[in-house]
Amino acid sequence: MAATLWASAADRRRIGGADSSVLLVGGYDGSGNFGDVLQLAAAIETVRGLSGSPLPIAVVERETHAHHTALLERHPAQLGGAAFVHYHEGGDAEEDGLLEVEPESAPNRSALYLYGGGYVNGWWGHRKAAHADAAERLAGTGSLPVVASGLQADAETVAPDGAAHKLLSRASWIGVRDALSLEHVRAHVIGPVELCGDDSVPCLRFPPVPVEPVVNLHLNPGEWVSEDTNSVVRRIVGLLQGLGDASPHPLQLQPVIAYEDPRVSERRAVSALLEEHGEALEGAGLTPSVPVDLLADATGNELRRFRRARLTVACSYHVTLTSLLGEVPPVLLADNAYYGQKAAGLRDLFGLDRGLLGIEGRAADAAVASGAALDGSPRAELLDRLRVASGRVVERYERGRKRVASALATALRRNRLRRTLRWGRAA
Repeated sequence: MAATLWASAADRRRIGGADSSVLLVGGYDGSGNFGDVLQLAAAIETVRGLSGSPLPIAVVERETHAHHTALLERHPAQLGGAAFVHYHEGGDAEEDGLLEVEPESAPNRSALYLYGGGYVNGWWGHRKAAHADAAERLAGTGSLPVVASGLQADAETVAPDGAAHKLLSRASWIGVRDALSLEHVRAHVIGPVELCGDDSVPCLRFPPVPVEPVVNLHLNPGEWVSEDTNSVVRRIVGLLQGLGDASPHPLQLQPVIAYEDPRVSERRAVSALLEEHGEALEGAGLTPSVPVDLLADATGNELRRFRRARLTVACSYHVTLTSLLGEVPPVLLADNAYYGQKAAGLRDLFGLDRGLLGIEGRAADAAVASGAALDGSPRAELLDRLRVASGRVVERYERGRKRVASALATALRRNRLRRTLRWGRAA
């Protein structure tokens, strides 16, 4: 059975009544992933700022409809500017009140925007290509103009026989978020490709806050992070114990929840960590505190709770990026090539060495983490570097966002002209 797209009655009316649209395919699929939500929010803002205010239409998964609806209700300022179509691939679906959206329901004047995320790989590349194909059917027959930004790509998925090759080969402009992705795409795709950074950047810049004796703790149990979560937990605990032992003062351990939905629960993962290792951590002077919901902290509190910390220990790209832009020294554990690429990209963007980003979490790493967290010349020098580097990262991203906006505007104009000419010949 062919894949179909479904939407609420309100969104179906918005789609049918729009004069122009930009179809959004990217990291957000309706799940509660902090980074993916902010990437979509930035993409929506970019599209809404285009001349003529085209309607952003974001493709998500139908199976995540309930959680997506809850996110939309909690974050209307970030997500409410878009219409959403829910991708459904054969079989029966639960009664969810959604209505099927017929092909060619979207405006003729449309473009396809592949916004940011680490999905151009063997885990998600084929699924996102299917989302893009369904989105193009929504706008009618023929290929839509394509623009892309904020991508992390592996070599296989952009190679000539890879899932993303044909799609990216049609793009008028491609922005990637790390140097290795730049190398991969340039090797296999003909066209303008630039290093622009991550699409969540504009959602992560806030004024400084006072620093407190707090350490952020993040743990994600996803298989894309590690095939052995228990090993990651042991290494995180070892790092934290080393930091606690080195600190002359007690520290508050603040769990950070960046991915929470029925399928992936960081809250349960960190609760299990504290249940098993809490006594040892408290013995090292680290007292657990109330978890911080990172998305709520970012959208409603300028990340004040997160950014008050002296250090972030994480196994997430976006938690680490948030920490770097907030000038909170981070430690990022990398347990596979996928996360090795993420770590290398962040080191390159922020001009840092391997001491903090992409570590294994061994005893020597705890000493480096302590130097970054505790007062002294290593921390002072690192903070100065982060202040300067953060400004450069934001400037690079803003240049990229202007290129995205220009490419989308051009694509919409050319798309309208091409279709007008085609209809004129048919008449």
